[in-house]
Amino acid sequence: MPKGTETGTRRTALGLGLDALIPLNEPGEASPSAARHVFLPVDHLTPNPFQPRSSFDEQALAQLSESIREMGVIQPLIVRPTQTGSYQIVAGERRWRAARMAGYTTVPVIIRDVSDSEALETALIENLQREDLNPLDTAEAYETLINRFSYTHEALAKRIGKDRSNITNYVRLLKLPDPIKEDVRNNLLSMGHARTLLSVESVSKQLHLSRQTVRRRLSVRELERIIQNFKQPKRNHQTKDVTDHSRVSGLEKGLSRLLSTKVAVRQNANASGRLEIYFHSGEELDRLLALLGYTEDFS
Repeated sequence: MPKGTETGTRRTALGLGLDALIPLNEPGEASPSAARHVFLPVDHLTPNPFQPRSSFDEQALAQLSESIREMGVIQPLIVRPTQTGSYQIVAGERRWRAARMAGYTTVPVIIRDVSDSEALETALIENLQREDLNPLDTAEAYETLINRFSYTHEALAKRIGKDRSNITNYVRLLKLPDPIKEDVRNNLLSMGHARTLLSVESVSKQLHLSRQTVRRRLSVRELERIIQNFKQPKRNHQTKDVTDHSRVSGLEKGLSRLLSTKVAVRQNANASGRLEIYFHSGEELDRLLALLGYTEDFS
């Protein structure tokens, strides 16, 4: 069973946002509100209700737990006392979970008296500075900070060291219908897929395209191509210059490259004719239909 203490007390950087929210006093300061750096039983700690993460990746936790077994909990958690005598985690819930998984009975903590508002902002910013946060959790954290603390997108971007466009792109994800947001949260759709779906105005089309993307495992580029086909205006009676043999040949080559299959343009003397697209399996037919933007739901 691992011991509940560690040999080193080296503090790694918590990130500019977190340090600014809860400044950690240096040794020797005599302030009555100075932070207390102690070890507390893991069972005396409770999760932060303002935690923006809706789930914790078990594999990532297992890796962190293995690291803690080898090196200990190098970076202390930040906690605040509660009225029941326990301590609530302000920052460091992943370390707490991983330490319990590793068999630790105590963990290093810094005890701070912070308000609900400070606890909320700290938890949000600490998690936003991590790269593995789900896009939907990130978007919801951004929106909470904007609404609760009256941040503009630009001000929030400076606060957490991101570009303003990064904030805007994430917040826009919250406009998607709930089923698509759940697919993003469950890693069935990527951030790129979600942003591409936002370019479609119809909710029913968004939902259909998201289902097709998940079912057919479409790439972001394939999804973009399908949506572009939907948006292209219908062109009728465009017969000018089609009789030119060289143009017909160029059309066939270009369409064959675009669709990755053989395409033939058959034209009559009166400019009527037919367009032939070849396929060799049901799967290839599905791929071509998707590229052409065809779907039964849009009839």
